[in-house]
Amino acid sequence: MILADIGQLPPQPWLALLAVFFGAIVGSYIGVVVLRWPLGEKTSQGRSKCDHCGRQIAWFDLVPLFSFLLLKGRCRSCNAKIDWVQAAAEWSCAVLCGLAFFLFPFAEAVAFSILCLLLIPLALLDARHFWLPDRLTIALAIGGLLLGSFTSDGTSLLSRILAAFMVFAGLELLRRLFRAWRGIEGMGAGDPKLFAALALWFAPLELPFLLLASSLLGIALALVLAFQKRAVRQIPFGTLLGIAAIVLPIVKAI
Repeated sequence: MILADIGQLPPQPWLALLAVFFGAIVGSYIGVVVLRWPLGEKTSQGRSKCDHCGRQIAWFDLVPLFSFLLLKGRCRSCNAKIDWVQAAAEWSCAVLCGLAFFLFPFAEAVAFSILCLLLIPLALLDARHFWLPDRLTIALAIGGLLLGSFTSDGTSLLSRILAAFMVFAGLELLRRLFRAWRGIEGMGAGDPKLFAALALWFAPLELPFLLLASSLLGIALALVLAFQKRAVRQIPFGTLLGIAAIVLPIVKAI
């Protein structure tokens, strides 16, 4: 009974503030993962250092959210630009975790925060490297199995599993058919897996909206790149799908 009452605890400003700090700390580590993992470097050992001059970064320049602003996005030693990914990870995690506890009851806020913290590294890695690591996608799927009922308006686990299987089969079939028809990849192999993992977090009727929203974002991105006269070789669909999955619950809550 006590746990049920805690789960239904309405949004509290002090919880939202704590969530901002927690999100910033986790976001700082996510930034390190996004920067180091593709290079084959360890993410849990060794002090951060400047990518340009190689000098170790002092602890007071590693304060989440604030250090990047105080340094104006540049290394204190060599004045080279700091990679934007670190600030993007910290701020997005902080804002989204705080927003979760500002908008949702406690249990749903926890679930939505975890969804965001799992999606942000996937979205950033896909945006930079067109890479959706299976390990992160599996973690997202496991999170959906455990917590998806809180973010899907109580949809049963069986319904969400069946929906995940169907969307994976559908997108994977389209991906293979396009490759057989055109002889090129029209969709990354990780995109159907990501959509299937997300299906475990959402009600089945919400999935078409996720697909539509991410497709519209892709069209908008392609138009912007075309307007800038930049070649459109590949669109990070996983990133756009992640953005749609984060925005949809917020729009519903508002």
